[in-house]
Amino acid sequence: MKYRRVGMFGTFVLFVVTTFFSSNIYAEEGGKESGWTIGADNKKTLYVAHWTHTPENCPGRSADGAKMLSKFWEGRKLAEEKGITILGAYVTVTEHDYFIIFEAIDYGAAVEFFLPLVPSQTGKIVPVLTMDEWLKIMPK
Repeated sequence: MKYRRVGMFGTFVLFVVTTFFSSNIYAEEGGKESGWTIGADNKKTLYVAHWTHTPENCPGRSADGAKMLSKFWEGRKLAEEKGITILGAYVTVTEHDYFIIFEAIDYGAAVEFFLPLVPSQTGKIVPVLTMDEWLKIMPK
């Protein structure tokens, strides 16, 4: 049997179908859906964001790039008002990477916080567990 690469579109379709068909699992009494379960019950989810850029796109190479990065980082004050708590932010200067560890109730607010980086950076936002949380639920 030959295997085909599904590609990004196929992965997206699989995600949407899975989410749509499994959404009834999380329905509240009374028939209304509670919505996406990340951050349910006002519990913050822990995330690690990893953003990177090429040396040519480095914000440190131009005044406009530095201004964009400063504006992005100033946005954390507004992000805090939307329930985002930044626990740590790190830069690998020679590798052109940012790692930002934060908690959020609302994933949408987290995405909104990172929007200023989108034109010149590539990134991902990954929900994570602490090692203690993982050890509690890890299959024995």
